[in-house]
Amino acid sequence: MADYPVVNGHHHIGNPNAEQDRTFEWSESIAQIIGAMDENEVDATILQPLGGENDRSVSEVHDHIYEASQAYEGRIFGTAAVNPHLGTEFVHEEITRCVQELDFKFVKLHTLAWGVDPTSDIAYDVYDACVENDVPVMVHTGPHGMPFSIPGMFMPVAEDYPDLPIVFAHMGGAYTLTQEAILMAERYDNIYLDTTLALNMYVRRAMETVGADRLLMAAEHSTNIPVALTKIDCIGASEEQKRKILGGNAVDLYDLDVAKQDWNAQEVATADED
Repeated sequence: MADYPVVNGHHHIGNPNAEQDRTFEWSESIAQIIGAMDENEVDATILQPLGGENDRSVSEVHDHIYEASQAYEGRIFGTAAVNPHLGTEFVHEEITRCVQELDFKFVKLHTLAWGVDPTSDIAYDVYDACVENDVPVMVHTGPHGMPFSIPGMFMPVAEDYPDLPIVFAHMGGAYTLTQEAILMAERYDNIYLDTTLALNMYVRRAMETVGADRLLMAAEHSTNIPVALTKIDCIGASEEQKRKILGGNAVDLYDLDVAKQDWNAQEVATADED
């Protein structure tokens, strides 16, 4: 059991009123997510809407995440994900509502699901709203969604918003794009790397070249939590590096007040029940 908070920094949930997401065709309940967290000793998860939530009904998903954050205070946190094609006014209003009223911790720009050029005016609406509300932005990167999801597309964004933390979800996703994501993070110190879908060898390379301070463990789906955790055990990280990657960086970057769980006590209670 880790003596520091373990945080899953990237996890999706859809509209509870729909059977499955309209783009990626998956769905989970809050109960399933909490169950997977407990099974794998994850203290906190930051939830975000699935990419298929691409119209104004995303507000319902945001409200659902907020309700979960209240029911599981310190264990569930929220992310706003607003399709910028919905217009500047709605984007700013909904992101501001999520941050100021619902205490959401960052904003997601899903270049793949929404077909958004990260250098476009509508994408800049999202970055502007993040700056105004003092929260980081997470952007989808990887081979799915090219050319808009190529890490190098964010070069002008990193330069135009040097004080905005930019988290590369999937850190490029695979092979050459992962290497490109690492090169981008080497060049720009406001770029962070999310480990979902990235191969262990590249996570290790990122740790060695960019540093453990800008790596964030994430799972994306409950079934991937064991893989996400094991991945960090396989890259030769020191205990201090593990502390940062598995939760410390997320706590600092997103200003999280995590409810650290006493997993030993829970194991004892379970044994007593048996």
